[in-house]
Amino acid sequence: MPKLHILSGILEGKVIDIIEERVTLGRALDNVIRLEDGTISHHHAMILTENGEFKLRDLNSTNGTRVNGARIVESKLNNGDQVRFGSVEMRFESDSKKISQPLPPVRTGVDLSQVGSGNAPPPTFGSASPFARKKSTKRNPLVWVVLGLGLLALVALAIVAVKLSGF
Repeated sequence: MPKLHILSGILEGKVIDIIEERVTLGRALDNVIRLEDGTISHHHAMILTENGEFKLRDLNSTNGTRVNGARIVESKLNNGDQVRFGSVEMRFESDSKKISQPLPPVRTGVDLSQVGSGNAPPPTFGSASPFARKKSTKRNPLVWVVLGLGLLALVALAIVAVKLSGF
């Protein structure tokens, strides 16, 4: 039988058995699992059982739902997964053991004998920054032409304004 072990919050140390196919969690009275915590939404998340597998679905909660530290909208739950609703930490346990697969071999394209011998990044280096690279500050010649024509138009407008005002 799948269980949620509560690791933090007011109910720390409690174990909740998941006995229904659809289990809702939140602060509202109509939830199957009611959690009195200000960081948990009234209808925070739902655990679904489908074909012997368990899925966790966030119900558009304010503070989010996380599985093993990653914020999710929906995720499959495996035995031993760390789950967080708002600031309440839990551990999911089921009878089925987590099936792991070996990682694929690493092929970086970098000669390890050359590591640390230069200032350039390795050829497979890529930025993990969420921000785009800054654009070049070089001006296109067309920009200079447009700016020059704009300046000439302003000078001509000023001359016409002076002639019309009678100075």
